[in-house]
Amino acid sequence: MGRPLGVALLALLTVGCSRVSEETGAASAVSRELAAIVATCAVAQGPVDTMRTARSFWEPFEAGATFRAGDWVRTGLAASARIELRGGGRFELEEHTVVLVERPLPVDGGATGGSVVALESGTARGVLPVDALWEGPLVLRGDAGHQVELTVDALDGPAEFRVTRTGSGMQLSVSRGRLRLAEGPNRRTLDAGSWLDVARGLEDAEHDGPPFPTSLSPGVDAHIGWSPGLGIPLAWKALDGAARYRVQVARDLGFTRRVVDMQVEGSRFTFLPPEPGMFVWRVAALDAQGQPGESGFARRIYVDREPRRALLIAPRDDYRAPEALAAQDIVFAWQSPGGAPHYRLVVARDRNLSHPVLVREGSTQQVVLPGLAPGEYFWGVYVAEEQPVPLFQRARRLVVPSPPVARQEGPPPPEFR
Repeated sequence: MGRPLGVALLALLTVGCSRVSEETGAASAVSRELAAIVATCAVAQGPVDTMRTARSFWEPFEAGATFRAGDWVRTGLAASARIELRGGGRFELEEHTVVLVERPLPVDGGATGGSVVALESGTARGVLPVDALWEGPLVLRGDAGHQVELTVDALDGPAEFRVTRTGSGMQLSVSRGRLRLAEGPNRRTLDAGSWLDVARGLEDAEHDGPPFPTSLSPGVDAHIGWSPGLGIPLAWKALDGAARYRVQVARDLGFTRRVVDMQVEGSRFTFLPPEPGMFVWRVAALDAQGQPGESGFARRIYVDREPRRALLIAPRDDYRAPEALAAQDIVFAWQSPGGAPHYRLVVARDRNLSHPVLVREGSTQQVVLPGLAPGEYFWGVYVAEEQPVPLFQRARRLVVPSPPVARQEGPPPPEFR
């Protein structure tokens, strides 16, 4: 009886070890797969494709797709895609844009983190939050192997920038905040309103490009109701030394289908949309010799056939703050109705907003409020005129839960001797 029992025990141990080995191997495979992901697609609109590593053909993808080192991404006509980088930050690819996402090359045999983006063609708009880059800096790969690291300082706040491939280089421009650039021993800072050609790295980049005009109004992604004879005032910040300005309005982000392309004096221009639809506008400054500088960041205008009243963005209706975040900041955001309005955010305990507990006014389209007390709230945004104009059809509901009650331990049990 001893030998059969021993054989059975040995068989059970062998099966158990094999099963543990298989489970360990599966877990390791999953870990390797997750570690290989360098980016994910958050939003995809229109024809967007990817060419995977070791493949020679393009295939379509949708929001939620993941990318590994060496994958290519491209957008087609009137298409866009927002790519979230695992190393921190994000890019929004405009139409007719091709990029490669990968990991930095190891230095001196050591492992590196962060993400690398190589822009082959087109334009990509990027954002670097102050709490990003936990794996390493974001790297822009230029020509001949040049790699420029991008970081932000917590004191400077988040940075918004744009990378554009031109016939002669790769222009990096900043619209908000400040970017810190590094390539080997070379260091530069790039402030909002400035640009630099980084295709050949930082050693040959001796001078920043001239500043570009900052767009003022309409606000970002403004929605304006259509009417015959509608005129939309476009305004931008005047630049010292600018003799004139070049205003362009198009039907696409690539400005291939232009409806306005003219030079004006002053820092305002009235755009007469020929019909409802989406339009994009930008401005460049011209010097005394008539040479244009870098164009400011393009802004979209949506001319709606029917006036929109629901322009609230976040938080969504019936939003419930996570318990762990109940005491932290809440971000309220909304779209612009056009023009340069003054906004009034109202947070109340009732859906009619007749008994507000908090009111904030300003010209921005976003307000960050410190942690609200637990309870049920309703909120909305108005254009603060003599007769306030609501930007919503129904106030949104928001719930802030009570923080979890800390578990209290009873007195220690008595000791027995």
